[in-house]
Amino acid sequence: MKKTFVAMSLLIANSALASELPDFLDVNDINNAAFKCLGDAPTYSKVDQKYVDQLWDETLTYLRAYASALTNGEKSHCLNSDEALFDSTEGGKKICVMDRRDMKLMVKNIYQVINNADKAKQCFGAREEVDWIYNPGGELTKNSPVAQHFKRTTFDEFFETKVINKEVQKLGKLFTKNFYKMVTGDEVKMPSAFPYDISANALPNLWAAAGWFPMYAEESKRNDKNFNNIRAGYAYAEIFGHWGLLRIDEINGEKVGAEIGMTVQSVDTLYPYHNHAVSEMYYNMRVPACTNQFKSFAVREDSPLVHTIKEDDKVRRVQFDAAQHNGHTQWLAGSYQQDPLIYFHQNTIHAFDVDGSCEAKPEERAIVSVWARSNAHDKRNDYGTTLLCESAKKPGTPANKDEVIQCDLTKLKW
Repeated sequence: MKKTFVAMSLLIANSALASELPDFLDVNDINNAAFKCLGDAPTYSKVDQKYVDQLWDETLTYLRAYASALTNGEKSHCLNSDEALFDSTEGGKKICVMDRRDMKLMVKNIYQVINNADKAKQCFGAREEVDWIYNPGGELTKNSPVAQHFKRTTFDEFFETKVINKEVQKLGKLFTKNFYKMVTGDEVKMPSAFPYDISANALPNLWAAAGWFPMYAEESKRNDKNFNNIRAGYAYAEIFGHWGLLRIDEINGEKVGAEIGMTVQSVDTLYPYHNHAVSEMYYNMRVPACTNQFKSFAVREDSPLVHTIKEDDKVRRVQFDAAQHNGHTQWLAGSYQQDPLIYFHQNTIHAFDVDGSCEAKPEERAIVSVWARSNAHDKRNDYGTTLLCESAKKPGTPANKDEVIQCDLTKLKW
């Protein structure tokens, strides 16, 4: 009965999509949009197509709710926009996120997909053949016929065969064991801007079969500046984007920069200070176990708190004193209820600190987010590379919260 209800809910939601175009979008840009896929349009057997259709329905449900949340001004002081924290220093700074041009384009692209679903679907596939995205396995897979049908390497196999560091391997297996509990249950809740639930509680196939990447777990020079627990305790999945299930190169002749998906970060971890030349955003989907459990740091590259050390035609090396007397005030708390949306301009230095001391079973908990990058099509600006900062005192090692950090920022081209 429950599966039937979910299926009917998705059918009702998706059948009404084309009639719900917001009046701030130009109907001439949306209706009858033309799509150019990234790569060849995938084809499937009749048996496979049944499961692809299930995955597609949940993808449309996910995208519709996300676009609605971004343009929901009822809970903010904004017009047709949610409000986002973008800098945590000096008391914190916020913007109406839809004032950003990249956000407008991303929402427009989502509605172009929703209102031309049959044409957009030609660019959609299960991506079973991609060997570097994985199935979390466990209960998540057991609850998803789609994830069971399309076979991927599991997290268990990944950490066993592709991870060299023994501590990362051990912690990664613990992450795998508890992944289902991390992304489901009463602790996972949508921010109020969302019209309905798009978590793993409501969309089990999408969360199980999207294809997850533990992006720091394998050995790389970059990870010299990382912590083992976050290497083992972080993964993301991409639904819409260059590496995701829905791969669109152009709509109406314009490049698509949207990358939309979800992230999971274990508690008791510090995602180190880092930056990238692509704008990014997160919606927090967790009920905190205690006050100030989920804290974020963000400082823009043009902040007077950021000092240039040296630069060339491609990179600007900067430092920020995280140990200054009021350094603890530079981190701001958030949750599904409190400042759930955070937006990072290009080259913003940011980090996430998740406290596990107040969790009864910290190994079973994580911060879960709806995640997106908005201008990933601009390859001039080093698309896809996340640059970890380092200790200024000990270059090449991870930067802690109580010292001067050093970061290399990409010289943006425009």
